[in-house]
Amino acid sequence: MIREHENVRDYLSSVCLQIRARELHKDIRRELESHLEELVLDKEAEGASREEAVAWAIRQMGDPVTVGRELHRIHKPRIHWGLLLGLIAFLGLGVFAMYSIESSYAAMRSNGLGGVDFAIRKMFFIALGLPVLLLFYFMDYRKLKAWSLLMYGVAGVGMVCTMLFGRQVNGARSYFAFGSFAVDWTVISSYLFIAAAAGLLLDWRGQKRNFWLKSMFAFVLVPVMLYIMVPSLPTLLFYLASYGILCSVVTRKWWLALLQTGGTLLLLGGAFLIRYYLSQRVLAFLNPDRDPSGAGYMYIQMKEALSSAGWWGHGFGAVNPMLPYVHSELIFTYLVYSFGWGVGIAVAVAAVYFVARLLQSMGQVRETYGKMLIVAATSIIGAQFGYCIGMSLGLLPITSVVLPFVSYGGTHIIVEMAIIGLVLGIYRRKDMIRLGRTF
Repeated sequence: MIREHENVRDYLSSVCLQIRARELHKDIRRELESHLEELVLDKEAEGASREEAVAWAIRQMGDPVTVGRELHRIHKPRIHWGLLLGLIAFLGLGVFAMYSIESSYAAMRSNGLGGVDFAIRKMFFIALGLPVLLLFYFMDYRKLKAWSLLMYGVAGVGMVCTMLFGRQVNGARSYFAFGSFAVDWTVISSYLFIAAAAGLLLDWRGQKRNFWLKSMFAFVLVPVMLYIMVPSLPTLLFYLASYGILCSVVTRKWWLALLQTGGTLLLLGGAFLIRYYLSQRVLAFLNPDRDPSGAGYMYIQMKEALSSAGWWGHGFGAVNPMLPYVHSELIFTYLVYSFGWGVGIAVAVAAVYFVARLLQSMGQVRETYGKMLIVAATSIIGAQFGYCIGMSLGLLPITSVVLPFVSYGGTHIIVEMAIIGLVLGIYRRKDMIRLGRTF
């Protein structure tokens, strides 16, 4: 074999010394060996000896340092600075908002003492999410495809365990408690189901056998049943929306994917509206003045808060005792109320920019499985941005939907940082995956 020749080994080692991405070395060696072997065989066919043929082939390949530097330039890891800076900006906004909200809450207390408890906890969750982000950034995301079935099983079994042994919060048994920490498993499971779908749908599409039957059962009926039993309607809605988009992209048959998920949403919508509580909430959204002291109260308070904000708002730590949960679901309303419509518009534009950068990264990735993971991440994060902002403006019914990266909470911050780490990791490898087997 040509690879056993000392001069060939030295040449390949010199090339690889210039390439920092060590995971590329094996594939680059294999490709260069193939080229060298072809050249050597051609030269030997002309009557040259093995030594003469090897020396000639190496000269034809070019200076190893130059070749290595050029390969490094073309295939070096990439950083998506737009996404990274957007993430940092949203996390910074979240810390700043938490400090302002804590000051606002403190001003409503009888002693008037301030504090930074929300801000410290927010920074603590970000600190926990940072190593998770780095883990997903540096790992070879293609390995996740082999774990698709395992992720699906973990998501499903975790949901069952949560319903049996979890902590009930706001009427939903969706939290696992570990001492003083509580993890919202419904949030984690929705991302696991979507990640599993990205891998399994690609496999099932290749098999071309009972694709729609298997996908309907595994990724529509089972998750729907689990989220209804919790119950967690917001998680269910965002999951189905994200899955519908992913299925459309994988199959390129959007009308069948829409029928699969959209039909389920219509059936669920009709069933839930029959329930008095939800029907009252929908009617309150459509006409808040119908029940101003009951279901319509929050819509009226939100409208008054937004109309009083102006361009500059009421300032840092502004007090509004009529708006509860501003650290969570209504944080965008609080940002507008405190800092004005200028800041609100800037945050909305930043959210659009962030989602656009996610879409841009998908367009620049050539490997299919990586594309599907970015589609899943973009759809679910984009849907949460859109719904939370629309809800905070009174354009959509109020439900427990947080603003990604900004709202208070530990589980969603860590999971969202993991998702962005995964997308950054996929983008990092977009020019590195070219030689070996892709998935």
